[in-house]
Amino acid sequence: MGVAGRRQGARKTDHFKEQLMKAKPITLLLPMLLLLPALPALAGQCDDNFSKKGNALSGAEYSTSYKVAGLSVPSAIGQMRNLAIADGMDVLDESPDSGSLLLEEPANLAHKGLQVYVTAKPDGTVSMLMKTRRGAFGNADGIRSEMCKMLTQLKPGKAPVARAAVKPIEIQATALATDIERQGVENSAAIDVRFAGKVYNIKGVNKGVAGKKGAFELYFDMNPSLVPGFVPSKSRRGELRIACRMMPDQNAYALAMRNGDKMYLNATYDHYDESSYLVWLKNCRGIQ
Repeated sequence: MGVAGRRQGARKTDHFKEQLMKAKPITLLLPMLLLLPALPALAGQCDDNFSKKGNALSGAEYSTSYKVAGLSVPSAIGQMRNLAIADGMDVLDESPDSGSLLLEEPANLAHKGLQVYVTAKPDGTVSMLMKTRRGAFGNADGIRSEMCKMLTQLKPGKAPVARAAVKPIEIQATALATDIERQGVENSAAIDVRFAGKVYNIKGVNKGVAGKKGAFELYFDMNPSLVPGFVPSKSRRGELRIACRMMPDQNAYALAMRNGDKMYLNATYDHYDESSYLVWLKNCRGIQ
C-alpha cells in the first residue's frame, strides 16, 4: 500500500472513531431514559382509578386516587390545599396530620357549593371524592379531568407545605354581600368557615365612618344611589351590611371620607355578626 493509501485509511479510521465518540452519549442515555416513568402512564393512573356511582336523581359520587412515591401525608395535604386555593376553591377544613382536607367549589348562579373530600395515606396515595346533590347533573369527563389535573401536580416531599400567599379578589361590596348571603342560605354558621382569610380589593360607596383615631371603621352603602352624594341611598330592612376596620395608619383616609364618596380598600375577611347582619373586614387600607 502506498503513502496515499495509508493516509486514506488513517482518515477513515479517524472518521470512524469520531462517529463512535459522538454515538457514546446516546448509548449512555438510553438506560436512563428507560428508567424514567412515562408521563402518559402517570396521568393514566389517575384516569384509570376514576369512578362514578349513582345518578342525577339520587345524587352521584365521583372519585379517583393517585399515588406518588416519597410523598408524606402532611406534604400531600399542604400541596392539595395550595392547589385548591390557586383554583379559587374554599378550604373548609384541614387536618395535615390525619390526612384529610375538605374543599368546596363556591356556589354560583349555576350550582350550589360542591364539596370535595381529599384524603392522604402514608404510602403516598391521595384520593378525591366529590358528591353532587339530588337533581344535579355532572359531567363525568370534566370532573375526572379537573381532579386529575390537581392530583398529577403532586410532588414527592416529606415536610409540611407552607400555605400559599392569597391573591386579592377584585370585587364590589354589593357583589360580596350577595355572595355571602347565597353561601349562608343553607347554613349561616358556615359563612366564617368559607370566607376566613380571604383577601379582597373591594370597591363601593361610603355609608358612614365610626370608631376612633387608630381604629376607624368605614361602612359600605349596600344600596347606593345612582348619583352618590346628590341623591340619598335607601336601606332595606334586614339587608346584609359590610364594614371595614381600618389599619392604625389609615386615619387620614378615614377622616377625609364623606357619605357618598367612593371607596377602594384592600381588606381581609374577619367574621360575620349574625345578630346585626354585619360582615366585618379587617386590616383595611385605602388603595390609590
